Amino acid sequence: MHSNNKLNQAVRLALALGVTTTALFANSVSAQETTAEDKVERIEVTGSKIKRIGELSPTPVTVITGDGLVDAGVVNVADLLHKMPNTLVGLSPETTNNTIFASGLNNTDLRGLGSNRTLVLVNGRRFVSGAPGSSAVDLNNIPTAMIERVEITTGGASAVYGSDAVAGVVNIITKKTFDGVTVDVSTTRPTQSGGEEDYASLTFGAEAGKATFVSNLSWASQNQVSYMDRDYLREGPIAIQNPNYVATDPNSPLRVMWGTGQQVLAAYSPSGTFVSGGKRYTFGDNGQVRLMNLGQALPPLVGGRVDYIGGEGYNFAENSFMRTPLDRISFVSNMNYAINDDHNMSMELNLTRSEAYGESSPAFINFAVSANNGLLTPEASALIASANAAGRVTMGYLASDFGNRKYSQERTLARISLGFDGALTDTWSYDVYAAIGHVQADTEWYGEMFYNRFLQAVDVEKTASGTLQCRDAAARGQGCLPLNVLGRGIYSDAAYNWVSTDAMRRSSIEQSVVSATVTGELYELPAGYITTAFTAEYRKEGSSTLPDPAMRAGLLFNNSSQPLEGEFDVNEISAEFSVPLLSELTLVEMLTFETAYRKMDYSTSGSDDAWKVGLNWEVTDDLRVRLNKAKSVRAPNIGELYNPPGQTFRTLNDPCAVSQRAGLNAKYKDKILANCAAQGVPTTFEPSTEWKGSTRPGFIIGNTDLTNETAHDITIGFIYTPAQIEGLGFTVDYWKFELTNVINSFTGPDVVKYCYQSSSLDNPYCPLLTRDAATFEINNYFEKPVNSASRDVEGVDLETSYRFATNFGDFNMRLISTYMSTYETNPTGFAEDLIDDLGEVVLPEWKHRFSTEYTYGDASAVVTVNHRSDTVQANDWTPNQNNYNDVPSYTTFDLTTRYNVTPEFQARVGVLNMFDRNPPMIPGQNTNGAAWDVIGRRITAGVSYSF
Repeated sequence: MHSNNKLNQAVRLALALGVTTTALFANSVSAQETTAEDKVERIEVTGSKIKRIGELSPTPVTVITGDGLVDAGVVNVADLLHKMPNTLVGLSPETTNNTIFASGLNNTDLRGLGSNRTLVLVNGRRFVSGAPGSSAVDLNNIPTAMIERVEITTGGASAVYGSDAVAGVVNIITKKTFDGVTVDVSTTRPTQSGGEEDYASLTFGAEAGKATFVSNLSWASQNQVSYMDRDYLREGPIAIQNPNYVATDPNSPLRVMWGTGQQVLAAYSPSGTFVSGGKRYTFGDNGQVRLMNLGQALPPLVGGRVDYIGGEGYNFAENSFMRTPLDRISFVSNMNYAINDDHNMSMELNLTRSEAYGESSPAFINFAVSANNGLLTPEASALIASANAAGRVTMGYLASDFGNRKYSQERTLARISLGFDGALTDTWSYDVYAAIGHVQADTEWYGEMFYNRFLQAVDVEKTASGTLQCRDAAARGQGCLPLNVLGRGIYSDAAYNWVSTDAMRRSSIEQSVVSATVTGELYELPAGYITTAFTAEYRKEGSSTLPDPAMRAGLLFNNSSQPLEGEFDVNEISAEFSVPLLSELTLVEMLTFETAYRKMDYSTSGSDDAWKVGLNWEVTDDLRVRLNKAKSVRAPNIGELYNPPGQTFRTLNDPCAVSQRAGLNAKYKDKILANCAAQGVPTTFEPSTEWKGSTRPGFIIGNTDLTNETAHDITIGFIYTPAQIEGLGFTVDYWKFELTNVINSFTGPDVVKYCYQSSSLDNPYCPLLTRDAATFEINNYFEKPVNSASRDVEGVDLETSYRFATNFGDFNMRLISTYMSTYETNPTGFAEDLIDDLGEVVLPEWKHRFSTEYTYGDASAVVTVNHRSDTVQANDWTPNQNNYNDVPSYTTFDLTTRYNVTPEFQARVGVLNMFDRNPPMIPGQNTNGAAWDVIGRRITAGVSYSF
């Protein structure tokens, strides 16, 4: 009788929390409506490998159903995960346009702890990563039509699942059986051009005796969004140097908002541009020199550079892109065969092909031109001769004739998993599987050029006979021909072909997993049986990349890369126990002790362990309390260990520059100036306009001395479902993570920052950058990971659901909220370097998702509200830095509807971002695809038909 009561309680709670119909429900298994008389099966809940009867998860779990994905109007599970209050965007098409090798990837990031610390499983099993060197799974490879539900466990789970589960687990459960055929097509059309999406899916399956299968073929396409496609990107916010700036006034901002417009950098032109006699010149299409058509001059920017509104030059909006286009086609098939009543065989097959590309401006190049260059007309030669005593100018060239630089990404995934599961006895079961995954990820660059060849081809002399030739005799011997870029399209094809090129990098990812789990009852105590799960697992991961020979030799403009070859394997064993301590007492319906331990041995970082302990206390039928404490680990991935030197480009601010001094953080100002002086940088130093106006080259490189990261987390929460109010449920969970030995990759700006903020030059960061001995400009930096950081994150999750029926329809309301109270990172390990990131743009204190579903007969409608609280751009902001630090709160509304025209035919229509809420018009924020909806209002429509 007791077990039947427990099952009824679990089902009542599951229904109260909206298991069967709502898009999102929390803290329950995927229970189905049943009765105590039905056969009860043990099921596995994400966060534990112990199969349980009608129990709730011992750790907090939020579930997204397959119908929830449809109601959200999305065709990629990542699009919904990115909107959940407990997640951040890891990578997405809105954030990867300029991220070489990553364009189009979709990763999720629980708690903001990083995609590499979020373990993504498919049906409880490891899935091959999406990018070489990384452990993060590309969610593009999981078609939404095959998703039964998504279970999100937020809390350290390494003791159950191994490395990478530091922040939690996203377990994507796919359909196992299906009988029939369903065709689904949909389209999404923004109200401004760009960003259109189309989707088609065919799902088919059959149940024939002992064998069942379900297969799906899906195609999805999303179009690019350029800055010119959106008014808030096209006419972007512009910050200038405050014309009324008072250096002695701590409340006088150095930067102020000027307004909005199409900002143009005049220092580059598609036909070349230079300055002579205080005037800027360019060349007409025919090569004749003329004054450059400049737009409205802006007040000087910080550093003194003057840009323009409109006119000729490098138009930032015309050469920038917000969203990466992505096309993908997937085939998934799940097959099951019942060998007999006790044993089952299953197979999962995943095949995906995706194509994406990042796009940026044509190459912009500075090269010296002397008055005697044979490409010049007499008028241009005279202007350059009079420009200065050297008779030589710097020509700013935007290589539009070579086309925009595109980074095409083609990824092909193949994965197969074969498993056996079944019963060993009446109380013991087993689950064994082996999986092999392979990803081929190839990148091709277009619009590239051999940089040295270009410099040789534009340095031209006129022979005695009046013919033009490359000045460098050795280059001529290699085929150099004069390349006249001082005009448009006036060079020969042969000269162009000698300079231009495409390039490719081939890469692959391999994963092999063998895992075996047995679970069952060990011993009966007065309160019930001790249940357990034992697991042994072997996993091997490998990645390799092979760049184009020209890339390896560093011959291409702004594009250099070296081969990567790395692998590791790990042997793991784990044990998990659920021990019932007390039952059916006053204020103790059931008290259960949960614990797990995992031992792992990595070929790269050595042996380590993970553990968890917890208590589940069912106080009454209405109230349950849970407590979990865990230690998790993350082993360094292949990229962190073995990354070869690969060129990257960052925008740097040099703290040693005179123009930067007024904006220096007062806390570190004395240290910064002392370190600059110790390096021999003159007190009058100021980088050149060209240095400040372009991204600076550096190198990303791995570190084979890395060790495992360690995380300790605690979760305390309760679930309350008052019997007096049917359909009402509350969940509150407090959580805290403490990460140590964290691997920090240190981008170029970080290297510069921590080098000069340190107490002296004797630190890990200053050796990672170099300065030119003559100009003192930073000319190189290395982004090398080290185990130097720590991170503390703390907050509360709150979920409330209420469902009720009326004579005019059924309502189902749910509010999911996350309050983050702490997010502190110490990148260096020194107390003075503690950084408080809480309340900055991607980490607001409050995030909410509220949905209301209304169902009447065959029709339903869902209104969803996403809200994030106001933030700031930087917590270390001071009034003398700028006057635009505050970022307002942000709310969007979605409306989706469904109508079952017949039992077989369903029609859908919706409006996402109904009120066309744009990102804040603040410098740096209107382009932040990780924080805002950058697509705008869009109409979505779809139909499905089953037969």
